[in-house]
Amino acid sequence: MVVFDSNIIVDALRQKRSALDLIDAYSEKEKLAITIVNKYEVLRGFSEKEESIVSELLSQFVVYELEDSAITEAVKAYKKLAEKGKMVGELDILIASIVAVNNETLVTRDKDFSNFENPWIIVV
Repeated sequence: MVVFDSNIIVDALRQKRSALDLIDAYSEKEKLAITIVNKYEVLRGFSEKEESIVSELLSQFVVYELEDSAITEAVKAYKKLAEKGKMVGELDILIASIVAVNNETLVTRDKDFSNFENPWIIVV
């Protein structure tokens, strides 16, 4: 399964061809997922009128929840990033940690994820 970051989902909702093509390419090979944090990020960015369309799209994705194991991983990642002076946003740390503990791959456009130095993060 592949997990898409919020930026790709938002671009797809805005009908950006590159995001739609990326989702199509991965959906041919495997199931698609987001994290509960991505769901929050995506939903907060749209109006109430748009919310039903957005919710309909998001219902097609497996949603990974924020489990205790992800919190433990997030604390480790936070400390490691802080030591290296490469801090990223708290929500990104939670997303990366949820993906890591579920042994999935994250596909994102957010270059901040490069700071994690993990092979399971693909920055496109």
